[in-house]
Amino acid sequence: MASLAYVRVTLQYALICFVNFPGTNWTMEIVDAIQHIDNLDILKERSLMEKMPMLELGPSTHPDLVEDGIVGIPSNILTYFNNAPSPRRMPTHLLPEFSPTQLFTKKPKTVIVNRNPKDCLASLRSWHASVRFLKPISWDEIFEQYMRGHTVYGDYCHFTKAWAKYKNEPWVLWMQYEDMKMNHKGAVKRIAEFMGKTLTEGQIDEVVRVTSFDYMKEANKTIKGRDVMLRPEGAWQRKGVSGDWKNTFTVAQNEIFDKHYAENIKGYEDLKYKF
Repeated sequence: MASLAYVRVTLQYALICFVNFPGTNWTMEIVDAIQHIDNLDILKERSLMEKMPMLELGPSTHPDLVEDGIVGIPSNILTYFNNAPSPRRMPTHLLPEFSPTQLFTKKPKTVIVNRNPKDCLASLRSWHASVRFLKPISWDEIFEQYMRGHTVYGDYCHFTKAWAKYKNEPWVLWMQYEDMKMNHKGAVKRIAEFMGKTLTEGQIDEVVRVTSFDYMKEANKTIKGRDVMLRPEGAWQRKGVSGDWKNTFTVAQNEIFDKHYAENIKGYEDLKYKF
């Protein structure tokens, strides 16, 4: 993977999210707001591609990406690492074995966000409908793909167990999306402290304000036209709630999912969600 060559020593923050783009977007906005606390207007000036140079999106010259207009010359990730001032931050959904070796040798501050797998799946289906490099998919079809571990970022339980190895490392902050939603301000404080940033109460309140779901949804409307990854009808924010899977799963699917999840999360019961 060519992109691995561009992770420099100056990379100071990494963000890893579990098969769940909406959680990545939100947490990255929090990190970005903390970094730019003296110039929060910048959050409304950049497209999502500019805000989130995801490692897995390049550099690449895959024909499908070129056809969809995703790949730039140079690529988004390469442009970012060549031009962004330190400290740099990098979001990704990659498994440890596909991540840069520097992540485990240089050990930049790394936030790992876990989320209810049922909500992840519901959000993933919506993501298919929003971005141009994935095809829209029916709920029944993506459910079957998930059961086989064939979703775009692979098997959720495998991903969870692979990254859980680093859960207690001092350079890792392990968070749960649901806890962040329940205590937004507390999550901002934790992330800022982990990043080594000292914020006043007023600054923390400002970060909370500009990273609220309603604010981000409205702000992203103004930059949507510059997001080459989005379909015209697509959106980065969907509902921003926990437990929305209940509006999607059938009773039979829920039973199948629970059995599959219990079997595949064995040995990691401390990370198991209670639905």
